[in-house]
Amino acid sequence: MTVSFPDVVRYIADAATLDDLALFSEAITTGRTRVAQERMDALVEGQEIRTDRFQDQQLNGLTGTIRSIGRVAKPTAVITVEGESLWLLQGHRKYGHRIPEGATSFALAVPLACVFPR
Repeated sequence: MTVSFPDVVRYIADAATLDDLALFSEAITTGRTRVAQERMDALVEGQEIRTDRFQDQQLNGLTGTIRSIGRVAKPTAVITVEGESLWLLQGHRKYGHRIPEGATSFALAVPLACVFPR
């Protein structure tokens, strides 16, 4: 017998016990961690990206190119921000004053977990 995804969802909604839900929750957490790690491992220098999942919402949605990646200790990417994203970053309370007048690009260090392929 083959079990489909809708069958699993129906089971969770209608018949799962607390122990079943704890197992599902653990599996979901493990799966999310694996998928996030695979995404971060696949990022390469020169790749076009967008930013997301920052607590500071102003940093979400920036686009740019990965300049370098540091995977030691706290994985970080240095991204080059240009165009409209640079304009948005110039209005940021923390970064706006760091961008020189007339700049056409800016290098920004961000956690690798906040970098997504475009």
